[in-house]
Amino acid sequence: MKGVDEVHLLNITVAPAFQGQGWAPLMLEALSGWSRGQNAQWLWLEVRASNLRAMAIYERHGFRRVGVRKGYYPAEGHAREDAVVMSLRLNESSSAWGSLK
Repeated sequence: MKGVDEVHLLNITVAPAFQGQGWAPLMLEALSGWSRGQNAQWLWLEVRASNLRAMAIYERHGFRRVGVRKGYYPAEGHAREDAVVMSLRLNESSSAWGSLK
């Protein structure tokens, strides 16, 4: 979702049969390139606090944890799970594919 000078990643998934093959970094690289083409300065997302694998991929791409949204996601039963808010400064990033400068 495009904003004034930022893009918000709302959802991204890799089918289980294709996980671990490099698709997530490739999709993030494509999104970062598109976002730069839209003159965005920032890319934002949130991820379930329990999704450590996804957070590791985002961090390798250059995202940094910047906040927590308490009880953001519904969880099993009536429980709620926190969302970790992450951002990437697009003109300073490096990715799993190397420096983007």
